[in-house]
Amino acid sequence: MNFSIQSAKTIDEAVEKALKELKASRDEVDVEIVEEPSGGFLGLIGGKDAIVKVKKKFDNKDIIDSILQDEEIKTVRKDLDKMEVEASVEDIVKVPSEEKAETSKADEIPQSVEESEDAFEEATDDELEMLVREFVDRIMESLGLGYTLSVEFKDREIFVSIDGKREETGIVIGKRGATLNGVQTVLSAMVNHRTKEFRRVIVDCSGYRKKREAALKRVAGKTANKVLKTNESIKLEPMNAQERRVVHACLANVEGIRTHSEGKDPHRCVVIHKDTSQPS
Repeated sequence: MNFSIQSAKTIDEAVEKALKELKASRDEVDVEIVEEPSGGFLGLIGGKDAIVKVKKKFDNKDIIDSILQDEEIKTVRKDLDKMEVEASVEDIVKVPSEEKAETSKADEIPQSVEESEDAFEEATDDELEMLVREFVDRIMESLGLGYTLSVEFKDREIFVSIDGKREETGIVIGKRGATLNGVQTVLSAMVNHRTKEFRRVIVDCSGYRKKREAALKRVAGKTANKVLKTNESIKLEPMNAQERRVVHACLANVEGIRTHSEGKDPHRCVVIHKDTSQPS
């Protein structure tokens, strides 16, 4: 519950009742006085209680979180989890056969979305674009941010680019892209709930993905050098499948270095280790 309407002899008493129901403090809410109290005739007859509406304050993060927790979105997100698509996109990198045995089956991309025996009407690209635009519009308009949006279809990939003032779009990106990754995961779930074959959805905001990719490559390179010097494996911070794929691709042709992923999302990470198959 985000608001409470209460009545009492005084405004303060009504507000206290609302705060108790909302389990909130005074600085976490906005108070609207619906009706002022009145004492009535001689303070005895016809008196009216105060009525207040107390509503929890929402910051930008709350708005995004509430949208990402939408019931329909949670439903299709569960379907995507079953398909284990996010963990599977690392197939772009050619992994040696002995390493494949070490990695999870989740790293193998399915040939198609789980097929249903029932008739299924697949959404067209125009319908998918409308779906994407409506969802992004919902987020950006809730935040009150000006922006431009482009949606590009290429083979089995959908590129979604949100552009706006960098000082404003930071809330959409989040710390280390956490919020943007959440938006991407939800959009991927919504899109693949309406397609027969898996479509990879990539969401960018104000050029963040390119900057993040460059940073990941720098970290991967430095870490690989450290592994070669120390002969010790190093586990990187947890990343989503798209970022793990960047690291794998970056180090795929580095002599003496091997990579694999371990763990389960959202804690799945890349491990960089020395290639023991090569003579030292």
